[in-house]
Amino acid sequence: MGRGAAALLRQVEVRVGRRLDGLLQGERRGRRPGPGGEASITRGYEPGDDVRWIDWPLTARTGAPMVRVPELEPVLTTWALVDMSPSMAFGTHGGTKIAQAREVVAALGVVLRRRGDRLGLAITTDGDLDLIHPPRGDRRGLIDAVAAVDSVVPAGEGRTDLTHAVGLIGRVARHRGMVVIISDMPWAEGLERAIGGLGRRHDVVVVEIRDRREREIPPVGVIPLRDVETGRTLMVDTSDPAFQQRFAAAVEDAERRRRAMIARTGARFVVMEPGRDWLLDLARSLGTARPARSAA
Repeated sequence: MGRGAAALLRQVEVRVGRRLDGLLQGERRGRRPGPGGEASITRGYEPGDDVRWIDWPLTARTGAPMVRVPELEPVLTTWALVDMSPSMAFGTHGGTKIAQAREVVAALGVVLRRRGDRLGLAITTDGDLDLIHPPRGDRRGLIDAVAAVDSVVPAGEGRTDLTHAVGLIGRVARHRGMVVIISDMPWAEGLERAIGGLGRRHDVVVVEIRDRREREIPPVGVIPLRDVETGRTLMVDTSDPAFQQRFAAAVEDAERRRRAMIARTGARFVVMEPGRDWLLDLARSLGTARPARSAA
C-alpha cells in the first residue's frame, strides 16, 4: 500500500511540475527568506544573521552593518475531508471515484508542500470521522496520507451524512486555515448551512468527484440501474428518447442547484473528472482570493 502511494505521489509530482510551474510562483510568498525576499524588518546586524540580508546601501549611510529581514508567514494547515460513501466505490472511466479522490489528495499535498504548508486528512464513511491523519508537511507524511485513503473500506450500502462530517471537521480544524471537501456531493439536509458555518472560520474548497456514466447513459436498451447507497434497482429503457431527455434535465437541474448552493456558502468549487484539467483548477482554487458569498 505504501509503495503504491509513493508511486502515485511521484506521478503527481511530475504532473504538478510540468503543468503548474510558473502558475504557483508569486501566488503566496514563501516563508524561507532569501536574497530576493520581500524586506519587512530593518535592524542592526547580529552574529548568525544571513549575510545575504545585509543592506549595503543602508549600511554605507549609517556606518553600521544593517540587515533587512523578510517577514515570515505562519504555516498554513489544510484539512482534506474525504467522503468514502458507497457511491464513491463506483467508477467507469479512470477507475473508481475513490481512486480519483486519492489522486486529488496527492495533488493537494504536493501543491501545499511546495509552498511549505501542511496537510491533514479526515475520512468519513457514514458521517463520523473514521480516520484522522494529523497535519504533516514532509513527504513521508504525504505518502502516509495518500495510503490512508486506501485503508478505509466504504460500507456496503447507506448514505453518508456529509452534513455531520462537515460539522465534525470544523471541530478538528481548530486553527484558522483551509478545508477541502472531497466528495461526489450528494444532496443532504443542512449541508449548505454546515459548509457556510465552516467558511466563517476557514477557506473552504469543495472538490466534486464525478464519473461520466452518472451524467451520460448511452442508449443500449433496457438495463438495470442500481443506487449503490440505497440498494434500490430500477429497470429502464435507455434507448427511449423520453428517458434520455428526462435524465439530461435531471442532471442539469441537480448541477445548477449544487453550484448555486456552493456559491451561497462562499466556498470555491472544483470538478474532478477524468479528461478534465482539474489539476489547474485545483491549484488556482488554493491560491486565489476568497470569493464573496452569493446573496441568492
